[in-house]
Amino acid sequence: MKVRQTREHVAVEQTWNLDDLFPNREAWENELREILHQLPLLTEFKGSLHTGAENLLACLEAKEAIVVKASLVASYASLRSSEDGTNPQNQANSARVGDAISTLNAALSFIPSEILELPDGSIEKYLQEEPGLEPFRKNLEDLLETKPHRLSADTEAALASLGEVFSAPYTIYQRGKLSDMTFTPVQDSNGVEHPVSFALFETDYEMSEDTELRRASYQSFSKTLATYQNSFAAVYATEVKKQTVLSRLRGYESVTQMLLQPQQVTQEMYHNILDIIGTELAPHMRRYAKLKAKELGLEKLKFCDLKAPLDPEFSPPITIEEAGKTIKAALAVMGPEYAEIMETALDNRWID
Repeated sequence: MKVRQTREHVAVEQTWNLDDLFPNREAWENELREILHQLPLLTEFKGSLHTGAENLLACLEAKEAIVVKASLVASYASLRSSEDGTNPQNQANSARVGDAISTLNAALSFIPSEILELPDGSIEKYLQEEPGLEPFRKNLEDLLETKPHRLSADTEAALASLGEVFSAPYTIYQRGKLSDMTFTPVQDSNGVEHPVSFALFETDYEMSEDTELRRASYQSFSKTLATYQNSFAAVYATEVKKQTVLSRLRGYESVTQMLLQPQQVTQEMYHNILDIIGTELAPHMRRYAKLKAKELGLEKLKFCDLKAPLDPEFSPPITIEEAGKTIKAALAVMGPEYAEIMETALDNRWID
């Protein structure tokens, strides 16, 4: 039987080097504490954003600096959790970051509230007066578009403080599928036994040319998911209810409208895409499914066969080094600065 590797068995060169974020956990701890320690420096701007463009710029720059630090702290905890979601220390650190980010967002919620309380035309005037605000133009303009749906400053602060609670449905789903689920091993067409996991199924078996392995792993995968269906249904229902309540509180016509606004996509555009998929693309996909079943020699094409390769030799195995060279060559057209960043990421173990 092939053995599913645990974290400690993975070659170091195939793991990411998080030292570029923080050299050790102590440094991460110190930065987390420093972020919370610096919050009073930002809240000193509270009640003063109406005094002029210069003060607004100072506030936005201070906010950006602390948000960058918070992003690094959160990324470190998230990446450690991705390495091993069952590790109690990783789980605890993820919870600590979630609480810190909620505290940070609640403390900073006065900024958008005060900006939106400014008289109409104030932001446009500030942008003309202060060239330093130009990098923030897009964010400010996007913020102004949310004005009809903004709640009182106290309410926004309360909602921001509940950020970790609001993200609980997704956290529970992730923890369940990546940490708690176990799957029954399966055999391929040669009788070799294979372990099954979320990662192995979605990145390997689902696209295997071996029909027996592909279908057996799907059955193992689905069987385990089915044992969690009631719990996951309750978690999903909670997420739907959360979005529904928030959309009503903010005065949106629907959850769809609320979720599309940050993406600057109209409901007409959204429904047009769905209609095109359903009426124009769907017939071609049905023909493709029949053709694929014929080419694979299958009497019936099942859901688990959709990603089976038509020509396995067309996508031969490739090493990480070879993949890196292909990526760098393909992205060279983006310019030297972009290429340099990608080269650093590929050569300095930024990828796991």
